[in-house]
Amino acid sequence: MDKRLKENIPVPYLLGVWDFFGREFKVREGVFIPRPETEILVEKVLPLIPENAEGLEIGCGSGCISITLLLEKPSIRITAVDINPASLELSLENAKRYSVESRLTLLKGDMFEPVKGKKFDFIVSNPPYIPASKWKYLPPEVKYEGYTSLIAGKKGYEFHERLSRKVKDYLKKGGILALEIGHDQGAIVKRFLEERNFKVMIYKDYAGQDRVVLAWN
Repeated sequence: MDKRLKENIPVPYLLGVWDFFGREFKVREGVFIPRPETEILVEKVLPLIPENAEGLEIGCGSGCISITLLLEKPSIRITAVDINPASLELSLENAKRYSVESRLTLLKGDMFEPVKGKKFDFIVSNPPYIPASKWKYLPPEVKYEGYTSLIAGKKGYEFHERLSRKVKDYLKKGGILALEIGHDQGAIVKRFLEERNFKVMIYKDYAGQDRVVLAWN
């Protein structure tokens, strides 16, 4: 293990599991590692999800967000999409680990493409949100998770901008949108959504920085 640590392989990959919201999830190289900041997203959206709701997660990674919500809300169902087949495979493994696979539908594709024509009670996502200019400054062990897992594009908020243009077509009236954002993206993401008549709240992380956006239509 010492040799692999010197190669900047993140500890969660070495262990093969990592904690999220008090539960252990399998992790694997090629799939984004769960972060404590993302637990804030779950904490904020969880009380707002009604019973028997149908949800959508965009970019499911290890499946930790969807699976946690399914475990905390036994009456709901979630569709989770990802462009990475490795993420879908790992999400299924974690869903089976916690016996929620019957309430989780996994689909391959980009953003809303796999769910055209459907509407949901809530939509959640922790997308890439780091601008390309910051790649060279990231610690080696963070870079190990992969460029596409971390970098959103030149501006860093490309995903949020794209999503804000389309999300009303997929969210039921009165539905909830929950997004993780970069520490300096609160104002711009709030503007994107308010321009489309969403009511928006921004919540800070443990370091006092903007981290989660909740929006209602």
